[in-house]
Amino acid sequence: MVSFWVNGITGVTGVDLGDALLWTVDRIASSSIEEQTAMALNYEQLLQIGSQYSEQVIERELLPWRQKNLRQLQRDEKRISEYYSDMIGEINGKIKKRNLEGEEKERELARIEATRMELKRKLIDLNERYCMEVTARLHSALIVWLQTVHLNCQLIRKKQKRDIIAVWNPYQKQIEPLRCEKSHQPVNSFYLDDELATIICPTVWLS
Repeated sequence: MVSFWVNGITGVTGVDLGDALLWTVDRIASSSIEEQTAMALNYEQLLQIGSQYSEQVIERELLPWRQKNLRQLQRDEKRISEYYSDMIGEINGKIKKRNLEGEEKERELARIEATRMELKRKLIDLNERYCMEVTARLHSALIVWLQTVHLNCQLIRKKQKRDIIAVWNPYQKQIEPLRCEKSHQPVNSFYLDDELATIICPTVWLS
């Protein structure tokens, strides 16, 4: 199970709330969720962003296991390939040693081809044995309303203009990052494209 925060206004994932949730003095009764209008993104958008971010988190957690799995796969592939290569070498040696011709040679060449096909099948089976498929589903979601300051800003790129909301977080005393709309990574510095003034992080922009 992986867990993380998503900012409902900026769509930034992996937000660190620190110990803000432990400040009981700031806890106040809130109106029902249906009456709240603070979130700029709808639930479908947040779910999509959360799903993409969870893939990254899961991949990072699985990386050590994947690396170990790959080493074992390469070891077994090498062992099997060497075994069948030795078999093919022995058959070739038999052909040369006995100077086989005609039907006898064709029979041994057929054995070589069958051995190669068997090696290919073994390697496919081996890769399927080491293959892993990971699926994930939403388990639960907790909505927390924090007393943040929303700053209305306008992004301008040539003739394109768009309004966004920047969030000042008084718990961390900083403006929270915005979200790259291509990679969904949090960004403090970014580029804007010419068409829609889309927020693009430097890594994506330069690639």
